[in-house]
Amino acid sequence: MKKILLIALLSIVVGCDDADEEGSDAEQSPTQTAQSDKSGEAKDAKKQPEGRPGRGERGSRGRPGMRGPGGSKAGAEFRDRPVPVAVTKVERGRVDAFYASSASLTAEEEAAVVARTVGVVEQIFVEEGDHVTAGTPLAQLDTRRLELEVARTRTNIESFERAYTRSKQLHETKMISPDAYDQALYNLEREKASLNLQLYELEEATIKAPIDGVITLRHIKLGNTLSANDPAFELKRSDIIEAVLNVPEKELPKLEKGQLAMVHIDALDDAQFEGVVVRVAPEVDPTSGTFRVTVSLDNPDNVLKPGMFARVNVRYDSNEDTLLVAREAVVTQKDENSVFVVKSGRAMKQTITLGYTMGSTVEVLDGLGEGDQVVITGQGGLRDGASVRVVSL
Repeated sequence: MKKILLIALLSIVVGCDDADEEGSDAEQSPTQTAQSDKSGEAKDAKKQPEGRPGRGERGSRGRPGMRGPGGSKAGAEFRDRPVPVAVTKVERGRVDAFYASSASLTAEEEAAVVARTVGVVEQIFVEEGDHVTAGTPLAQLDTRRLELEVARTRTNIESFERAYTRSKQLHETKMISPDAYDQALYNLEREKASLNLQLYELEEATIKAPIDGVITLRHIKLGNTLSANDPAFELKRSDIIEAVLNVPEKELPKLEKGQLAMVHIDALDDAQFEGVVVRVAPEVDPTSGTFRVTVSLDNPDNVLKPGMFARVNVRYDSNEDTLLVAREAVVTQKDENSVFVVKSGRAMKQTITLGYTMGSTVEVLDGLGEGDQVVITGQGGLRDGASVRVVSL
């Protein structure tokens, strides 16, 4: 019995070992298969020329820059990817043509006020910047000498009048010669003329404004001794200001009297004022090759000051109904101007002919139609016919 039990146990143990070996063989078979496959590929690889693996093998890995099927497809997709652009429409409107220049503002009327007689400055009634009207006293000279001369001359006139009266009576009775009578009359008339001159000098001892305007400069001080024609003040009329342009002779056919002018003043935060061309010189200066164009501006509030720097644009032509496009849409290469027109998702390069430019817009004479969509942002790297995607209109 013991032998029988021992044999049975041994048979059970042997059966379990066989089962374990079969299970391990089943689990290792995939791995062994893969290893065998790799060994087979390695053998195949050894059959290829040494130093460079097959291109098809690299292409199948999808690395960029390779010529495999996957790389070619990715490159084509990248090239066909739409370029984002911003566009605007071609519209109809008005465009004005301007001649641009610069000048310093001047007063329409100005006067240099001078002394008319000799005298010492006793009083000054105005200062620089004061507004005055014609006839307003500006300064007073010492008049004591003139007053004494006037008094002496009047006394002489009284004496000469008595002498003339006696000579007239004697001349009527023919007791004096005609020459004596004429001399008495001459003396009286001469003294009256001297009185009139002295009274004029006495009046001119008060220096007055010859025109309406603003005192721009005072030359005199209290106590100064002035002679005739010595400068005393400078006076300018400021309610009308002018800008005198020196224009090249080739522009002569464009400019004429009555044209509108837009004047920008840098000192007033680039404020804009409207003016008008009031004078165009009929001749060209041979030394500079320019002619003068005078623009007049109303200045009722005295905002504009003589001497200010001004940028002047004179309108010499305008087109009421014309095609307009944004200047930023125009691509200029050498002498050719073009734009990219968006049609059916493609940017088509279109050569155009330009006209007048006004601000941020430019006139299109040929090459575009009203409503065309043109690229204004992103056209720098575009090719003719490139696929685009409109992101802003």
